[in-house]
Amino acid sequence: MKYAKPYLLFTVLVWLPWGLLCIFDVTVIADIIGVVGVTPSGNSDLRAMYGGVQTAVGLIAALALYDARFFPNLLFTLAFVGSCLALSRTYGLFADDSSTGYTWGVLAYEYFAAISSVLWLRVLARLPK
Repeated sequence: MKYAKPYLLFTVLVWLPWGLLCIFDVTVIADIIGVVGVTPSGNSDLRAMYGGVQTAVGLIAALALYDARFFPNLLFTLAFVGSCLALSRTYGLFADDSSTGYTWGVLAYEYFAAISSVLWLRVLARLPK
């Protein structure tokens, strides 16, 4: 369990700043990955899906950093969110020919988040209760 705190801190630092940035400045999404909202409703959706979801994951990680009882909740979240993002992005990589440094970097992190969280859940399941 000595690696849990660095893992949690890393997770907070990956998800929370990006989420908050995307909530308060949707232009950063356009600048980095080229996604834009063409209507006010579209911008609100970008804030929610790029900002809100990432912020939520970062806050769950921060909560688990503060109270270890929430660590399994975060791992469960990362297992599903990470794997769904990674699999969807992998499909997009081939379907859309979207091979960029950004795509490969984010894809690597998403697979890391999915795989590492499942491994953590297996470790926790083997610990004495």
